Amino acid sequence: MASDSATTTATATATATETETRYALRILISLVLAVGVLSADGKPGLAEDNPCDPGTEQAEFWSTRHGCVEVPLDHSDPSGRVVPIYYELSVPASSGPGAILLFHGGPGFPRKHIQAEGALWRSIRSHRTVLYFHQRGAGWSGRVADARDIRGKERFYSLDAITQDAAWLHDKLLPGVPVVVMGKSAGGFLAMKYALSRPDAVSALVLAATSAHHGYVSNRKQEQSDFFDGLAQRYPGFDEDLEKGVWQIEPALSSGDGLHGLSDVSDLIEGVFLDLSYTLHGQFEIVAMTRELARGRTDLLRSRMNAGRQTLRSTGLESLAILNNITCREFQFGLNSPDSCTGQETASSYDLRADLERVIVPALVLGGKYDPILPPRYQEEIASALAGPVTVHILHASAHMLFQEQPAACAAYILDFLGIPRQQPAQTPAL
Repeated sequence: MASDSATTTATATATATETETRYALRILISLVLAVGVLSADGKPGLAEDNPCDPGTEQAEFWSTRHGCVEVPLDHSDPSGRVVPIYYELSVPASSGPGAILLFHGGPGFPRKHIQAEGALWRSIRSHRTVLYFHQRGAGWSGRVADARDIRGKERFYSLDAITQDAAWLHDKLLPGVPVVVMGKSAGGFLAMKYALSRPDAVSALVLAATSAHHGYVSNRKQEQSDFFDGLAQRYPGFDEDLEKGVWQIEPALSSGDGLHGLSDVSDLIEGVFLDLSYTLHGQFEIVAMTRELARGRTDLLRSRMNAGRQTLRSTGLESLAILNNITCREFQFGLNSPDSCTGQETASSYDLRADLERVIVPALVLGGKYDPILPPRYQEEIASALAGPVTVHILHASAHMLFQEQPAACAAYILDFLGIPRQQPAQTPAL
């Protein structure tokens, strides 16, 4: 079965290679888009009218101050050009011990991470001070909409630069306060970098669905093959259905009629199946859709195309320019898609494995058992490299979007690690 699935995947990958340039950006987005926690309405946080105007929002158990801080474009030249960095600082009504520094994912894809809804975020904001910010070049931090706008300045839009921005904000807004550093997916890359760069300022780490190196991007084709092999093992007959389904639909696609809005087989694999793969529910949908296609039926595919091909909704704050810049320069995306990284100068590859032994603070590491891009072996690799006490939980009913798929389990694990009562807001003096 595994060999049949590998053959099917190889066929699909070969087709994708023929249109690598055309679909490089879509592939790139599908690899790292699912990196943040969306609110129920998919909207970003505060200050939508004029984000850099300072202000304060009052909730029942916390208040949130927001605005912008100017940081150097080049941290080696503090007196040079500056970049505005948008931040939100939530402070509980009954001040609790310590603070949390939260990194969003992408890179370059801000989301509404600290939201009022949900036991996890409500409890965190009720008991801990939380600092969250939009990464440079994204969101309200000088969003870069066109890669041409950073031509010649690509080196200033890097993981290290974002880490230095976080240190700048930390020192200005929470001077002398040690922080628990928290990040999911690409946010985890930054969290680990921050812990390595400022060991005296970090008290603990919370990492979810992340990796200590670039292998999930530079080895993308193998990760895709492994994902389809895994589906074939969980759902016997999937590999045969995929091969037959591709054979059934290919004539309609190659005829140029754009069946269901798809242009070719690679569009189906990359733009529909791999986008759905970030949730366990989406993986069920892939299997059901494939079974239908193998039998010449397209009802589920039609429904998916009519509903919208992406499972994640845009907030309008994302920066594909920043995403592409970092992924090409630091994640070695060009190994799989050289045309998409043409003209991008190389930089130091993201790989922290040899450095994590210097991290001695307590760490909580979470992963989704069926994560298609950052499966549990990446989290286990992190846990084995860290020198401090590590707690690992692999959630067995999750793919990459574990905060959405198993919110109660994530809340229990994180709140217990932080010493915060579960689903119990801090009591105000009046109560």
